[in-house]
Amino acid sequence: MSSFLPRSEGPRPKLFMSHYSFDSHKQPHTRLIDTHPFNHTLQVFLPTHCSPAIHSTLVSRLLKNTFYYHAKVPLSLLLTPEFMQHARNGMIALSVDGGIDTHNIVCLDGNGSLVLALTKDTYEQLGLDGVPSKFSAKRQRYVVKIDLRAPAMVPKKPGFERVKWCFENTLVDKFSMLFASVDAEGNSLPIEFPSEISARKLTYDVDVTTLHDIVIPDTTRIRTIRHSNNSNNNNNSNVLQWRSNVSQLHEWIGMVAVGSPRVLLHDRIDPYLCVYNPPAQKKQTNAPPSQPSSSTGSLLRISGFLPAQAIQVIFQSLRNVLDDSASNVQWAHCCVWGFEDSPISWRDKEHQFLLSGENMYGFFLWSRHLVLSKKENQDRGVYVMLETVAALDEHQ
Repeated sequence: MSSFLPRSEGPRPKLFMSHYSFDSHKQPHTRLIDTHPFNHTLQVFLPTHCSPAIHSTLVSRLLKNTFYYHAKVPLSLLLTPEFMQHARNGMIALSVDGGIDTHNIVCLDGNGSLVLALTKDTYEQLGLDGVPSKFSAKRQRYVVKIDLRAPAMVPKKPGFERVKWCFENTLVDKFSMLFASVDAEGNSLPIEFPSEISARKLTYDVDVTTLHDIVIPDTTRIRTIRHSNNSNNNNNSNVLQWRSNVSQLHEWIGMVAVGSPRVLLHDRIDPYLCVYNPPAQKKQTNAPPSQPSSSTGSLLRISGFLPAQAIQVIFQSLRNVLDDSASNVQWAHCCVWGFEDSPISWRDKEHQFLLSGENMYGFFLWSRHLVLSKKENQDRGVYVMLETVAALDEHQ
């Protein structure tokens, strides 16, 4: 083999699929949402028209009580008593200028930790202890973590004064940052910035798109992972089939999200150009094969600096819509996108970009009023959880 060819495959992004129930005491969906602090877009797909009542249920509270800030600040601001208190109470902040692989990026993770992802030159001048990035083989990047809740982080104590001196003398650059501080209910808390800092108070953008004449596939086939008593081979085959079905639906949701015409009923793309076909629609019992039928769907997209608490509020509102028999919504898909250039993805999980910095998660969930066949999982709290993780991400 030629010496210049790679000796092994490089890291690849991964899609993790899980099958859970809301009725389980473990509540993995809550843990997944709570530990993913930096989110910029939430998207909900409904296989029906988004009525004013549904729209109000999903976003009215969010728009009434939530906001965030954008400001260009020195890191020394984060050590003032006001901002230290916000940090201890769960404030999140993220610098949004530059790329995580090439620039200095900083964040407050919502758990009281200030994370600095620094270039080698900046780190060597800083004067604070850190560790080499797990994804930088030649030690070209370093990570410094400062626990603002630590007993040493009190004014006049050596640890605090050391960090303050470094922020005022070595790392004096101003960072363009987003800030959000919320209470446990997801309501935003005001942040007071010094008069010399120009901070903009921002609200979320909400966009609702009605999708006509689309082919909506059958999602109930992923509610159940069929198990066989005959052999392990059959069980493995069933699991592989379930994964294939989830992958197809995940791809279909992606097509919908980007507005692809491939999901339209009357799409007639040349197979030479595109071989994609939507997953199968639900087949009626004992009914002969039929041509796909068109349906109407809705895409609700909320964009901004979304803390985990705000995601929880929307997610619970979506569950309420599904559990309301009057809404007549059979299922839904919820997807959340994280910032691709954040120093961490999930809490304490280092993250970099490489070819793509995706860190996102989503759920397929169903109404508790769904009519189930005998072969289907009778647990009405079933949901499918998806996690898309970039190649350079500790969450893998």
